[in-house]
Amino acid sequence: MKLSDREWKKFKICDIFNIDSGKDINEGEIIEGNIPYITATSFDNGVKHFVSNINKTLERNVISVNRTGSVGYAFYHKYEALYSNNCRKLKFKKQVNQFVALFLTNQIMQQKIKYNYGYIMGTERLNKQYITLPVNEKNEPDYAFMEDYIKQKYEIREKKYNKYVKESIKELKCKKIIPLSEKKWEGFSIDDLFYIKSGKRLTKKNMIEGNMPFIGSIDSNNGITNFISNINNSLDSNVLGVNYNGSVCEVFYHPYECIFSDDVKHISLKNIQGNKYIYLFFKSIIYKQKIKYTYGYKFNENRMKRQIIMVPVNDKNEPDYEYMEQYIKNTMKQKYNKYININQETC
Repeated sequence: MKLSDREWKKFKICDIFNIDSGKDINEGEIIEGNIPYITATSFDNGVKHFVSNINKTLERNVISVNRTGSVGYAFYHKYEALYSNNCRKLKFKKQVNQFVALFLTNQIMQQKIKYNYGYIMGTERLNKQYITLPVNEKNEPDYAFMEDYIKQKYEIREKKYNKYVKESIKELKCKKIIPLSEKKWEGFSIDDLFYIKSGKRLTKKNMIEGNMPFIGSIDSNNGITNFISNINNSLDSNVLGVNYNGSVCEVFYHPYECIFSDDVKHISLKNIQGNKYIYLFFKSIIYKQKIKYTYGYKFNENRMKRQIIMVPVNDKNEPDYEYMEQYIKNTMKQKYNKYININQETC
């Protein structure tokens, strides 16, 4: 099923969709809840907040398109959501399923190369914008082909993921341990346990495209803001990246080689060679400190050194790294078993 074998035709977006505006919810008016609030971001499927606010934009089974900000990014929302005025909401004129919706979303996002912050993708331009779609014998959009094509992609990815999960499960030896609530905990400063290393400033102007992850102070994409070929003395691997500026106190584990911006500290354990399970345990512990810090109260190196974190300990009142590792292994195995629908192994 090749796209190149199909006949294609241009259609105006307004021929396929009705276009509606969103409605802003000011930061001070946001009430925390469970409804996704869609804004003009380029990640997390456009979801910026989860709210309990309600307004006239509440709707499901639509595509959001960023008119400003990350202009031209498009996301499909099968679920009910609210939409900011920085988005336009595309409602299908003909009822389609999620597979067709995802195909159309991709075709819309192909147009983003034309737009930028100064050349917004507003309602008027969306009405005039064309997208190219495969057609049937009647020269109409071939929704059946779109559905089959995306289903095929899903099947390929599902098989690949199931293979990965089954291989991962083999490495995770389940072992019974006491619950976190029954474990003894003690406080340690981050400086007691970790080496704290600084990142290095690298401007966008000086970045050279490549395959090396560049870690910035964001709250998504595992901290990766770009892929570059630059190398500097912040190069590291098997560490935690901790944002001291920007999205303060976000924490991500980096098993791969990467370099770090000057807004991110990279930390590694002093007393043992950490592995991904131990670092993922500490990731959660350090992230719990986020509530204390904001953009105006940075998680700088001095504060990071002094920050006390609670850690499970052994009989010698030392960090129980073996327990932390096994806890994460058990948790991962439980989740993997659930994902591929097999009976949970008792630990």
